[in-house]
Amino acid sequence: YLWMPVFLLALAYFNLRLPIKNTAGQIYERESSYNYIQVIERAGTRYLRLNEGQGIHSVYHPDQIAFGGTWDQFLVAPFFNTPPYLTRQVNSMALVGLAAGTTARQATAVFGDISIDGYEIDPAIIEVGREYFAMDMPNLDAFAEDGRWGLARSEKTYDLIGIDAYRPPYIPWHLTTQEYFQEVYDHLTPQGTLAINVGRAPGDRRLLNTLAATLQSVFPSVFVMDVPGSFNSILYATVQPATWDNLVENFTLLSTDANTHPLLLESMQRALENRQPIEPAKLIFTDDKAPVEWMTHSLIINFVLSGGMEELQ
Repeated sequence: YLWMPVFLLALAYFNLRLPIKNTAGQIYERESSYNYIQVIERAGTRYLRLNEGQGIHSVYHPDQIAFGGTWDQFLVAPFFNTPPYLTRQVNSMALVGLAAGTTARQATAVFGDISIDGYEIDPAIIEVGREYFAMDMPNLDAFAEDGRWGLARSEKTYDLIGIDAYRPPYIPWHLTTQEYFQEVYDHLTPQGTLAINVGRAPGDRRLLNTLAATLQSVFPSVFVMDVPGSFNSILYATVQPATWDNLVENFTLLSTDANTHPLLLESMQRALENRQPIEPAKLIFTDDKAPVEWMTHSLIINFVLSGGMEELQ
């Protein structure tokens, strides 16, 4: 039996050296305390995937800043304010769900070297962002903290707060409640705005509508747009009463300014073209009652039973 310990040690050694996955284009993988982290590179573009790989959490290309996804649409939120509202009026931003910094890089390109605080619960993802996604902007402070805890302890207020903390297809329930959105409201400037990424399924917008209703219990104005080619929508909320007409007018004004970054104009136009009505919802998520996981389970089951998986083939 003397050979058994040697055999087990050898087996453990080789298992540690074998890749967990062998995806085409994979240049990095790691198991952290929170996630399985994977970086894939294809045609010069890098993608951050986590866990089962159901979603892309960050994208990076050294010569590209627009990706046409959810990240781009966070930039739109401030321009629901009363016109004229200019890019130079956005001076600070917080991101709950920083990932590898795609939105932070885009915001820096559009608004300049504004102060950005990024909350990412997994410190290993922050390391990956710095090493593989050029997340080295001097105006970005990355905090390895839970987004609700980090924001609650912050003494700052922000012109824009973005929430993108999905672990597809789930969103942490404690980032969906009336109490949390009140915390967000309290950390916004007088013309501050919120943008949050929300998942949905074809014909099933219950989670989206309930989140919108919860936001409406705190903020005076809430808007929604569907991100084309995805199962995602962006909810916008404003400290000041606002309308879609404000966004239309600000878009028109910024279009005549040669200094406006094209990414911002593209994102504003996409929001306007894909705006959606908000349907009433009876439930308001609170810290005492937030059946987010149950609602997401139901959404997934209905999607599968209706044959939705065939659309993904």
